[in-house]
Amino acid sequence: MARITVVVPAFDEQGVIGPCLDALHAQTEPADEIIVVDNNSADGTVAEARLRGVLVLHEVRQGVQHARNTGFDAATGDLIVRIDADTRLPPDYLAQVRAFFADPAVDAATGPVRYYDSAMPGVVARGDAMLRGLCSVGRSRRLDWVFGANMVIRRTAWQAVSPTLCVAEHMHEDLDLGIHLHRGGHAVHYARILVAETSARRIRSDYRSFRQYLLMTERGYADHLGRGGSYARAWVMARVLLIGYPVMKRLYRQNDESRPTCAARKNPMSSQVA
Repeated sequence: MARITVVVPAFDEQGVIGPCLDALHAQTEPADEIIVVDNNSADGTVAEARLRGVLVLHEVRQGVQHARNTGFDAATGDLIVRIDADTRLPPDYLAQVRAFFADPAVDAATGPVRYYDSAMPGVVARGDAMLRGLCSVGRSRRLDWVFGANMVIRRTAWQAVSPTLCVAEHMHEDLDLGIHLHRGGHAVHYARILVAETSARRIRSDYRSFRQYLLMTERGYADHLGRGGSYARAWVMARVLLIGYPVMKRLYRQNDESRPTCAARKNPMSSQVA
């Protein structure tokens, strides 16, 4: 049976890290290793993680890209699951991971998400899954992206691409990883069975900040692949999301009870934390 390491980068996530780790401990097939990578938290994030008996590493270079790299490099599992601190995995998630990766041709996978703090989460999730499912590459239906809140990669694939990865702050680290995996000939799949729950707190940003966050995807594709098909898809998706921003904002505001207590950062890649 494949060994699984779960890596959770975290910066000031005291309000959400507890439920994230509790969900991991409730898996029907437990993880072999859980690593929380603390990225200079000033709140109780580390205490919450240690209370739950997981391995806590520290990365002093600010930015989720650095925290991810530290966790992935330390992982000993055959498969590395990477989630955000506000992700909550259903009990059978790791069992589904092992089943999906029983196919040796799969190098990495990402799946759909359900936003637990949005009104009408089922409707929102279906729209999100439809948009993500459309963003595949060519006839192979393979991906040149992964979603950091819900992704899995073989450790051998990580070791192959990690020396080539970028750490620039103007592009998303998960997109950068997906692009490098695709360019390296690794098979990245959209796994519909790997459903994760996560927060929609990104929508709490004002319109300008939300727009800048979306445009980081376009910049990532432009820097790596030029303004071809993947860039065009990202351009279209960003405009669809920007048009839908007022509706998404309203849906989020209508569901106050389950809202995370910590604020979203405008750019998790940035070394500017003030």
